[in-house]
Amino acid sequence: MISIINAIKELPDLLPLIPASNIEISDAELQLCLRFSEEYKSYLAEFGAVLADGIELTGIAKSEHRNVVSVTKQEWELNSQVPHNLYAVENVGIEGIIIWQDCNGFVYQTTPNSTPLKIAESLEDYLKICRK
Repeated sequence: MISIINAIKELPDLLPLIPASNIEISDAELQLCLRFSEEYKSYLAEFGAVLADGIELTGIAKSEHRNVVSVTKQEWELNSQVPHNLYAVENVGIEGIIIWQDCNGFVYQTTPNSTPLKIAESLEDYLKICRK
């Protein structure tokens, strides 16, 4: 999982939050009744959550709009077509686009009232797409 850490460290204007503890990560999984991918857990343990040039990933944060639990629950309510094995990793802030991940690490995108469309094999791949 070093590769996701390195990919995030390469983001321009990176502002990481406080790293999440294993207890905080497990608690978030319990609140959502799902498992995070190993990649996402590595990211949380290293950064907590991040903001970078044009990217704002959810994570373990006090701010509701950055907290993976709050954002995921809100987006599940707004789009009934999203299965509850996906968690929100980013609210793009454009046309209702939400980026999701599953426990296997695959990344999906939804627009309002749409089913998830797989867009990347991992969060690292998603970040590479964003930087192009």
